[in-house]
Amino acid sequence: MPNSTLNYDPKTPEGQAISRLFRACKSIEDSDGGWNGGDTVDLVCDFFLGLGIDINRGTYQVDAVPPQAVSPEAEPDTIAELLSAHEEFTTNGYPTGNEGFFYAEPDDDDPFADCTLLTFPTAPASRVRTAMSVLRAAGYTAVEQAPTTPEAARRTVRVDAGVLRPLPDDAPTTERATRLLQDAGFTQHTDTSDRAPVVSYSTPTPVIWRPDWVQIDVTAPRTAGRDAREEVARGVAATLTDAGWAVDVRGTETLHTTPPPAAPAPKPTPEPVAEPELVPADVIVSVHNILAYNWNQEQRDFDEQDPEGREHHIANDLNRIARHWGLYQV
Repeated sequence: MPNSTLNYDPKTPEGQAISRLFRACKSIEDSDGGWNGGDTVDLVCDFFLGLGIDINRGTYQVDAVPPQAVSPEAEPDTIAELLSAHEEFTTNGYPTGNEGFFYAEPDDDDPFADCTLLTFPTAPASRVRTAMSVLRAAGYTAVEQAPTTPEAARRTVRVDAGVLRPLPDDAPTTERATRLLQDAGFTQHTDTSDRAPVVSYSTPTPVIWRPDWVQIDVTAPRTAGRDAREEVARGVAATLTDAGWAVDVRGTETLHTTPPPAAPAPKPTPEPVAEPELVPADVIVSVHNILAYNWNQEQRDFDEQDPEGREHHIANDLNRIARHWGLYQV
């Protein structure tokens, strides 16, 4: 019998499922050894369904650690309902100066895309970041679009269905900083030269001169002025500071930051000391009687012993009890 080359254990439930799939594929094998594509797809789909995996949902189903949130479909009505439930946003009317007004619509440029475009006619950058923070917490992927012209006042956010996965406990400082700012509504962009990125922040990179610190460079469109960059830098610094991070501002566009120190291990709570039990009165009377009955005899015997005999004599215990209640002059 040839040696097995299997990289799985066919005796386990998982291994048996793999073996069944292979046998099923071999059962539809053509005479030339090929497998019909359509039949194979049906077999694989049935295989996943048999394992409880919904083939119409995302890969997060098979993650070892469950996701923090999975968004519904990115339909305009669904997203508008979610965001308008937040006190800072509304779809009702367009009063002058209402920074929370927005409207949701499909992307006409890509009618087949599962996404929604949110338009904020009067909202400042900070309000738009709040909107993206709310949407990301629900699992959506929300990214602010670059302005079409330097004069464009409207802000547009593209929202796609997505999954929010938790960070591992041992995530490095760079990933923790990125997640913190993502959760606060900042959008990560790389330097795209002539293609202007939205006012945001770039990928944090380690700063060599201070271990565990990261550098965050605030980026902005070529059309954005100094005020826009400073506003974003202040927002990034405030977000990190509020979370307990140390922030060292270097100019208007670069921040050096380090995470808060690890919390000290909690001290063990001492076991509560129980209240001493009260000795019943009749027991106390009995103790008194025992002392009186044995006192003179045991004291006389104690006096007659040598030092070694006195060390473990019962008179020592009688004296200890007597001192406790102040019964005899000892």
